Amino acid sequence: MILDRSLSLALTRPAPESLWSLRATLLVLADRLPLSGRALADRSLAIAGEFHHYLAELQSKMTAHEFSKLASRMDVGSVGLLALQDLVADREELFRKVFLGGLSEGLMVLAAQQYTKAWRTEISLVNDEALWRLYDGLWEVSRQLRPDLPAETRCDQIEALLAPVRPPEVEPSVKAAVIARLFQVLLIGSLGWVASLQPTRAE
Repeated sequence: MILDRSLSLALTRPAPESLWSLRATLLVLADRLPLSGRALADRSLAIAGEFHHYLAELQSKMTAHEFSKLASRMDVGSVGLLALQDLVADREELFRKVFLGGLSEGLMVLAAQQYTKAWRTEISLVNDEALWRLYDGLWEVSRQLRPDLPAETRCDQIEALLAPVRPPEVEPSVKAAVIARLFQVLLIGSLGWVASLQPTRAE
């Protein structure tokens, strides 16, 4: 699968460089789609771009050692590529994991961990901006997967998902790890269009 290596890097050692590689792979795949089907690929590219921007902002405000420690906290390699491919192909299962408790509980545990020192105020501002963008992304995923869901319920679910890391007293490093995890989830959830290319791929 052409996506395996670049997606794996973005999920196991997320950094601006790995998102750059993922972007290139997504562009190659998107070029195989008919023009009428490019909207979903464009969404994946937009999420990858937002994730890249976020990681680049973090990296610019941290030492190499600090960023390396944070990147290790963002690793979702234990999920395994087979599980990732299942989620790419089964967006309804992704919805269940994200919005019906599985990921929410994991984020609450992650938010409770205090594994690095508090960072500067600028990091908090970068995190808050990313949370704002993630809210829109989660709303879009929810709207696509459950168009029948009342808007109020959709709002409540997203608020509950983000609640563990919204308080200002949560350390910026903890917020950063959770935010990166949510960007990873949005990336996986946006890749359903890749499955349509499977029969024609020779890689």
